[in-house]
Amino acid sequence: MTEFKQDNFTFVDIISLIFIFFLSTANFFALLYLTDGKMPISLAITVLVLVIYYAIMQVLKNKKQAMASKNYKSAATLWFLPFIGLSLFSLVLLVHFLNIENNVKPKVQAEVNEKINKVIGISTIYEEKASKDLQNYKSALTNKLRAYVKNRKSGKKYKGSTQDSLQIGKYVIDNQTLAIATLANLSSIVESNLSPIRNKVSENTKILKEVEVEAERRREDFQNWNFLGVAKNYNTTNDFVTDSYKLLNEKLEELPMYQDMVLFQMDSHQLPLNSFSELNKVYPPNWFLPILIVVVIHLVILIPFITYKVRRYDNESTPSSIGGATEY
Repeated sequence: MTEFKQDNFTFVDIISLIFIFFLSTANFFALLYLTDGKMPISLAITVLVLVIYYAIMQVLKNKKQAMASKNYKSAATLWFLPFIGLSLFSLVLLVHFLNIENNVKPKVQAEVNEKINKVIGISTIYEEKASKDLQNYKSALTNKLRAYVKNRKSGKKYKGSTQDSLQIGKYVIDNQTLAIATLANLSSIVESNLSPIRNKVSENTKILKEVEVEAERRREDFQNWNFLGVAKNYNTTNDFVTDSYKLLNEKLEELPMYQDMVLFQMDSHQLPLNSFSELNKVYPPNWFLPILIVVVIHLVILIPFITYKVRRYDNESTPSSIGGATEY
């Protein structure tokens, strides 16, 4: 039993590989969703599947002679089983990918946009509350210093009252400053005490603005549907919003007079983009189109096998045979 001598790599092999790459691209995007944007894992699985596809095609071509000689009833025909298994694996991934693209995408974009809007403006909230807090602080400190200076002139004692309150807690003015405090330099003492607080407010505002920049970047990822950004950031959106407000309240707590917290409400519900079965319960997919696409693609992938010519040697020659060998 001999085979035709054929080129190891032909035009139909190139066409087959192109379609394998096309299918692998869809697989990769679907895997990004299923792995929460873990690119190394998604890429590794994609490459592995691609290599297995190509390897199986080469095995099928090499085994076609043995299959044809026994009317495709030989053990070699079992190599079609892993090929069918890969096709089903790719079908599931393609269904998941198309379901997200066609049914889920607008809902995800609207959901994320609503949540991100809660973060945009936290620096403004902080600046407004910090400005009011500093005004209250300045007013309270000025009144305490004025009372201290007037009472000192009158010879009154300060035990556990004005002097103590100016040296502990939110004010912390040292004895040397208190000793030289007068009504004339009172404003400069207040401003000197306010200066480091204003610097801290400026630093905190900058930090919160950086959070807003990150929020805008996330919004753009979802509006432009950046596959990697969407897959990576969707399941962390709730945490991002919660952490942003936690940071805002931490910065507000650093203010000398502020005691309230900024509260927010958010619907924490999220769609299960990382679960094929759970997402299908919420948005049943259209199976017809993916099945059609997968069948067509796999028929094209099989072209090198279909067009690979072999000769089956029969026991007796027939009019359609050449020297007892039938061409396939």
